[in-house]
Order: sequence, then C-alpha cells, then structure tokens
Amino acid sequence: MSPGLIREWIASRVRGQIWWLRAPLLLVFLWMLNGYLTDPLHRSIFDGVTLAFHEMGHMAFFWLGDRILTVAGGTIFQLGIPIVAGGYLLRKQDDPFGATVCLFWLGTALFSAGVYAADARAQALPLVSPFGPVDVDSHDWTIMLLKYGMLTKDQAIGAALRRSGIVAMIGSVAVGAWVLRVMATAETNEADR
Repeated sequence: MSPGLIREWIASRVRGQIWWLRAPLLLVFLWMLNGYLTDPLHRSIFDGVTLAFHEMGHMAFFWLGDRILTVAGGTIFQLGIPIVAGGYLLRKQDDPFGATVCLFWLGTALFSAGVYAADARAQALPLVSPFGPVDVDSHDWTIMLLKYGMLTKDQAIGAALRRSGIVAMIGSVAVGAWVLRVMATAETNEADR
C-alpha cells in the first residue's frame, strides 16, 4: 500500500475528529519516553495495567498444564493485549490515533519485559504474585531462560526488549503526530468545501 493510499485511508477515518484535543497526549508520551530513555527502571501510567494483564496471562495459560507456558503466559499477555487492543481500534473502531496509543503501550510493555528479563540471574527486582508466596522459583525469566539454557544471555535479551520498546514508543509518537497532521489537514479541507 502506497503512502498516499494510507494517508487517504486514515483521512477517511479521522474526518470530523478534532486533532488538537489529542495533541497533548503526544506531549505526555514524549515526557514519558524521556523517562524511559534516562532511567532504566522508569515506571509509567501503563505499568499497573500491564502488570494486571501479565498476571492474567499466567492464569490463562495455567489451564494448559504446562509450567513453561504458564510462566511465559505472563509476558505473552503483557505484549499481546496491547497488540490486540491496537488492532481492534484500528480495524473495528477505525481509530488510527487510538492504535498509536496502543503502540506506545506496547513499547512500555516491551521495556518492562526487558527490565524483568535482564534481572533473571540477579533476581533483585521485587516480584508480585496473586498466587501465593514469591521465592527464587517465582521469577518468570529465570525459569524460562534456565529451561532453554540461555540464563547467561539475560542481559542481552533484556537489552533487546528494552530497545524494541524504545523503538515502538518513538514510532508511536511519530505516527501519532502524522495522524494528527492528517486530521488537521482533513479538517481544513472540510472547511474549504
């Protein structure tokens, strides 16, 4: 699909929407992105929701009876729910700007997963679990990386996930700004008619 067709597709979905009401959110995202760039343990407004979906992922996969899937289910949900939400907003609600918000959320979830993965050997992060006491056998990434003989790669995996998160957040802000520009020009074109 060419950029012109994408622009026209977005313009057809954002007609009548007010771009400047959404613009402050991009400024908040830039402020949050700066926090992620400057502090490796930065927390944001997305973290509570992400943690809730992470824990739900463990519960959802528990019923399959496989320990590794149950452990991985947390990260699968943590990353999958923002993707599903963004796809829903884009395809079913015709809300490209809402989808960029979900992309930013995905970026924060990737960053958080990276921090958690990098902690697999050290196990210094405080863990949360609705399933009972937390001990050394409770660290998802330690369990997964030990299973596949990759525990010594925890720092590299964590760094790759954090970098992916930063790229997603930057992409979200850039695409969100472009969507707002399309909204503004669609609004101007409507006024000219």
